[in-house]
Amino acid sequence: MDFQKIKHQASEFWQSRNRAQKIKIVASALIIVIVSSMMLYIISRPKYVTLYSNLDIKEAAEIVKKLEENNIPHKLEDEGKTILVDPEQKYKIRLMLAQEGLPKGGSIGFDEVFSQSRLGTTEWERRIQYNQALQGELSRAIEMMESVERAKIYIVQQEESLFIEPNSNYEPSAAVFLQVKPGHEMTKEEVRGIINLITYSVKNMKPENVTVVDQYGRTLSNIPFEQDEDSPESISNQLIVQNNFQNQLQANVQSLLEQVFGPGNVAVRVSAELNFDKKTVQNKLFTPVNEETGEGIVRSIQELREHFSGNGTAAGGEPGVGSNVVPGYAQVETGPVEQQRTEVIKNFDINETLETLTVMPGAVNRLTVSVVVNRELNEREKESIAMMVGNAIGYDPERDQISVEGMEFQNDMVKLFADEFARQQREQQRMRYFIIAGIALTALLAFIIIRTMLNRRKTKQEEEQLAEEMLVMQQAAAAKMEEESLETRDNDIYKKIERHARRNPEDVAKVIKTWLSED
Repeated sequence: MDFQKIKHQASEFWQSRNRAQKIKIVASALIIVIVSSMMLYIISRPKYVTLYSNLDIKEAAEIVKKLEENNIPHKLEDEGKTILVDPEQKYKIRLMLAQEGLPKGGSIGFDEVFSQSRLGTTEWERRIQYNQALQGELSRAIEMMESVERAKIYIVQQEESLFIEPNSNYEPSAAVFLQVKPGHEMTKEEVRGIINLITYSVKNMKPENVTVVDQYGRTLSNIPFEQDEDSPESISNQLIVQNNFQNQLQANVQSLLEQVFGPGNVAVRVSAELNFDKKTVQNKLFTPVNEETGEGIVRSIQELREHFSGNGTAAGGEPGVGSNVVPGYAQVETGPVEQQRTEVIKNFDINETLETLTVMPGAVNRLTVSVVVNRELNEREKESIAMMVGNAIGYDPERDQISVEGMEFQNDMVKLFADEFARQQREQQRMRYFIIAGIALTALLAFIIIRTMLNRRKTKQEEEQLAEEMLVMQQAAAAKMEEESLETRDNDIYKKIERHARRNPEDVAKVIKTWLSED
């Protein structure tokens, strides 16, 4: 391969380009180099994975110090709370840090307490350790909830001792600090679950003695437990349910009638009376097994037969009389007597059905619907509208009431609002026109400026090219003038020689002889 030839061709190619082409070539080469470098960097850079997250600042500082001492590459995110390392070294680094006792943070559970137990621990220290372990276990359980990022629990219990009489009025208490994840909100069910978890984990703990606070200082535990039907919270909830029910029916009727009479031409109001009483009814029903005969299945039969024959009279007296009463005997003539009695007792099994019916609160006691249409209505139209409304709300003639009237609305305020809305629409339209005109004017000015710059650049290039051409022409003219001057000088010399030869032919002949002799 002839490098000199390639170099010469490249040099000729570069010299043959004008200034604009050279700029384009250099810019393209720079763009290619930059893009290639970025792609190479993205491909070759190491991919980091999370080593630990949600660390305490001091804890993160200790871990980073250990990583730097061992020259382990790492990155920090989430304001230093998250540490990222090479995925191939992740578990090796964790083992190394575990040998150093890092991370130290987190909650202490029963495993840690039992593993760190030692001889000579006093009863007071054991109670403290148990309390810390209980707090740690509860914190870990709460942190497993989806909305909780971190939890801290503080439990205060009565000190038990053989020398101190326990206070019967003392009740333990607990405070829970929650750090909620960004974008999440603790629901009432989740807060209630946290309170129940602590209540059933701590001896003699009551739900009202548990306080739950989030990182914004809001108390989340202000929720009622076992609400009484007459409590303000229960009444408020009932009113909310009733209003939602009324609004839903009103919206359904409103949308139905507006499709017929047009938007704004119908006014609907719904009043609902709901029954929030909870009722449980038990019914016990007995039916025969055999419906044709009305008899059940024979479970047991008891049959008694008595037979008496002989001389004399049968014993008399009232049945059921005690044994200390002497029976009486009729004073009749004796003779052969025969007596027989049969008694049969049958016990039947029949079908027994126990039905328990629980009526949940929220049943409708009464509905009242009022409809006003923005025009006069005849009786037939009123009946038709009432029928449509009744079908929409599930009308019960023994329970509900529907009122339909037709009258013109007072639209002064509506017209005023409509005019104001139209004026605002015009202002917005005018503002849009101004914005479009401004954008168009800016684009036009930018086009003119760019066009002027391009024209100037083109004119400059043409001037440079014209100057180069004029320089070439000047050089050609100078060369031609030099040739003409040489020819003129040669002619002058020739004429001088010719004149000299005519004037002095002898001298010319001598010179020629000398040249010939030299040759």
